[in-house]
Amino acid sequence: MWVIFDLNIDIPKEVSRSLEIDNYKENSFEITLKNNNLHIETHSIGSLKSILDDFFRCLTAAIKVYEIACDYKIRNVTESDLESFLSLYYKAYKGFKKYYYKTERWAKWYFKWLMKRDKDGFFIIEYKNKPIGFIACDCNWESKIEKKKVAEIHEIFVDPDFRGRGIGTMLINKAIEYAKKRGRDVIELWAGVENEQAKKFYKHLGFEEKEKVNDWVRFVKRLQF
Repeated sequence: MWVIFDLNIDIPKEVSRSLEIDNYKENSFEITLKNNNLHIETHSIGSLKSILDDFFRCLTAAIKVYEIACDYKIRNVTESDLESFLSLYYKAYKGFKKYYYKTERWAKWYFKWLMKRDKDGFFIIEYKNKPIGFIACDCNWESKIEKKKVAEIHEIFVDPDFRGRGIGTMLINKAIEYAKKRGRDVIELWAGVENEQAKKFYKHLGFEEKEKVNDWVRFVKRLQF
């Protein structure tokens, strides 16, 4: 004999969608979540409390992750972001003198060049309205190696105080999303030969290490639609 329970839970839609993927089912117990409605069918009343305890622990964790994510915002860069770009640019590249423009004049030129190349692919990420990272994905780039237009990540950097929190991954995912929107099936970037942490990060995200040219190594990821 099945015992059936229905509970309405007021949680964010994004959390609900995430939990729906993990619907639980076995011979004596089934739990599903749809449209904030928790539906339970069970043969075993004795196991109900322990299973619900596990579920609500997962729910609490999911809501905490969601609330943290809501504090982050990714938007397109505007000309008014120049000073934030310069400040973070020099902070992020400290210790890597080979890989950035030393003078403010050239750094400003670089910012304007990125805007001109593909302003729709130039993004800033903010935490509680504070700029903490940038990525510039150029979908107008003609790759001499690939011999076609690709999504070229000219620049990506994150405030060192926010590293290790998944910010770089969020930026790369935003670039991939934009690349697919523009119909590009290849996304590539160049990393400094001596920047081992960056190279490890790109490999972790599925980029393949390719050619080495002077102080730079090309990384490529094939995109699937």
